[in-house]
Amino acid sequence: MSDALELHWTDGGDARVVKTDGNFATLHSTRQAATGTPLSATVSMKSGTSVRFKVKDCRRLDEGLFLLVGRWVDLSKAMREEIVAVDKSDT
Repeated sequence: MSDALELHWTDGGDARVVKTDGNFATLHSTRQAATGTPLSATVSMKSGTSVRFKVKDCRRLDEGLFLLVGRWVDLSKAMREEIVAVDKSDT
């Protein structure tokens, strides 16, 4: 996985933020998740160390990863701004 924002799922696996607007996100994940699944992850950010994500869609990618589409849950304003800033610095 690249230098993008890395998530480490609390129940196993990792993910990388591909795209986000601070409300919704697209992730490349090493694990799959059913639609509606709430996931928790640890993350290294100045404004916090954990995030929650609710899955809207999950698709298998050719590289052995899964494309998760969903929304951030309960992000503080500071975390939302930091996630968007990290996403923009990667493009």
